[in-house]
Amino acid sequence: MSDYIIKGYNEDFIEDQVNIGSTLAKEWLAYTQSNVEQVKQVYSRDDFDPETRLYCFKDDKMVGYIGATIRDDEEEKIKISQTRLAFALPGHEEAYDLLYDELLKVLKKKEVKRIESPQNNLNGNTYELAKKKGFEYSRSVAETYLLSPDKFKKFETEEIVDEYNHEKEIEYIIKMFDEAYEQLTPERIQTMMNNLMENPNILAQRTVKKDGEILAYGCLIKSQKPNLTQLPVFCGINSEYKKHVLSDLIGISKEKGFERTIVYLNPNNPTDQEEAKDIVTLGFEKVGQYDVLMKEI
Repeated sequence: MSDYIIKGYNEDFIEDQVNIGSTLAKEWLAYTQSNVEQVKQVYSRDDFDPETRLYCFKDDKMVGYIGATIRDDEEEKIKISQTRLAFALPGHEEAYDLLYDELLKVLKKKEVKRIESPQNNLNGNTYELAKKKGFEYSRSVAETYLLSPDKFKKFETEEIVDEYNHEKEIEYIIKMFDEAYEQLTPERIQTMMNNLMENPNILAQRTVKKDGEILAYGCLIKSQKPNLTQLPVFCGINSEYKKHVLSDLIGISKEKGFERTIVYLNPNNPTDQEEAKDIVTLGFEKVGQYDVLMKEI
C-alpha cells in the first residue's frame, strides 16, 4: 500500500503548491512560478474547475500537485484538456504517477477525449516522463535562446539610449508593436505593457530614440533562476536599432552580475523568426524548445 495520499483542491494548499513550484523553478531553466496572489487570482476566475486540481501528500507534507484546464474544441467537437502534468519534489517520483492516474480519472469522467501537454526539454526530465505516459509530439510553440557572457557581441549606436517613460511614451510603444505584430491589437499591447509595469522583477526598460521618436524598446527582468535574466519584451523599427537596445540591456545585466540571459521566441511567427536572427548576431544560441505533446484518452 502506498504511503502517499491524494487530496482534492483546497485554497489552503496554494501556498505549499507555490513553494513546490518555486523549488523546481530554481532548477529548471525554462520554468517560472507565479506567486501566491497570482495563483489565487487565476483560481478565482469563473472558468476555474477545482476538480482538476489534485495534491499529493506524504506524512502530512505536500510533495506534488497537478492541474488542468478543459476547453470545447469547436472544430473537432470534442473536449480537450491542457496540463503540464504533475510537479513532484525530488525523491517523490511515485507522486508523479499517482497524480497523473488520478487526473486521468477526472478527465475521463468529464468526457475529455484528448490531453495536450506543453513540455520543454530544459525542464529536468519532464519531457521524458510525458513520453513514457504515451504522449507524442504535436507542435512546437516556443524556442529557447540562451546567451553566455563569453559569447556576447556588443552593438553601439549614435542615437540616444535612454530609460523608458511609460506615462509619456506608451503611445509610441503601441504603434511600434502594432506595426510589427499583425496578431496584436492596440488594446492587447496596452494590457501587455501595463502588466509588465507591475512586474517586481524588472531590472531595466530602455529605448533607442532619435529626434524624440522611439526607434526600439526592450525590457530586462530578473529570473527565478540564480544568475539568469530574461528579455521578455522587445521591438524595433528595424534590426539595427533592435540589436542596439538589446545590447544595452545585456550590458546592464552583466553590470549587475548576472551570468546568462534567456529569450523565448515563437517559431510560427515571422516577426519572431526575424528577431531570432538578430539575437543570434548578439551571441545567443538556440538551446531548447517548448513542444505541445498530445495523447488521446
